[in-house]
Amino acid sequence: MRSCLFLAVLLTSFATVSTAQLDMSRPAKGASRPAAAPPEAPALPSAAPHVGGVTVSRDTKLTAGDTITVEIKEDHDPALVTMVTDTGEVEMNGLGRVYVAGKTSTEAAAVVASYLRQKYYHQATVEIGVRTKALGAGVRPFKVLVTGKVGRPGPQYFTSAAPLKLAEAVTVAGTGPWSELKKVKLTRGGRSTEHDVRAIIKDGRTDLDVNLMDGDQINVPSVTWRVGGTD
Repeated sequence: MRSCLFLAVLLTSFATVSTAQLDMSRPAKGASRPAAAPPEAPALPSAAPHVGGVTVSRDTKLTAGDTITVEIKEDHDPALVTMVTDTGEVEMNGLGRVYVAGKTSTEAAAVVASYLRQKYYHQATVEIGVRTKALGAGVRPFKVLVTGKVGRPGPQYFTSAAPLKLAEAVTVAGTGPWSELKKVKLTRGGRSTEHDVRAIIKDGRTDLDVNLMDGDQINVPSVTWRVGGTD
């Protein structure tokens, strides 16, 4: 009798333990299974450049009226701000013109670099950026002329969407130790005024800067040597 009773207790205990072990693999009543980890989101492509508040594809072709920047790495000068003319060319101050219409900025950079190597440079690394896109056909850019003691004399182009200031135009034209920046002459409508561009650039006097207008002429004189040095 005792043996039968002991066997019954042992079987009951075994069944209880087995049931508990089986239940451990099941979620508790009322509990939900943990959600599966969400699939990793694919990386988003890098955004296309924004020009004038509009997204512009990197493959966009240059057209007449586009304002672009042309940087020649070997010169270590600020990028030239210029415009694709109505004939589809970009004017390189003092270095001639290159046809770029219908080309992407990368293709245009290769064409300009090839032209410069043929004419002026042993090595030319060119980078072209799009500053503003033309609003439509027949866009007429504004033009100013920079002359005098600068590295790249000639016209510079801009639009009302991408205005140009006096100090920027002088800087882009390229200056050196022989450029008299304290006495830069701005001629507008037959009237000339003198401006201290050195103070604008070196001292941060942006209040002295001037918004340029179509037809303005800028002349940077040479440094005048005096006994004891310069001013």
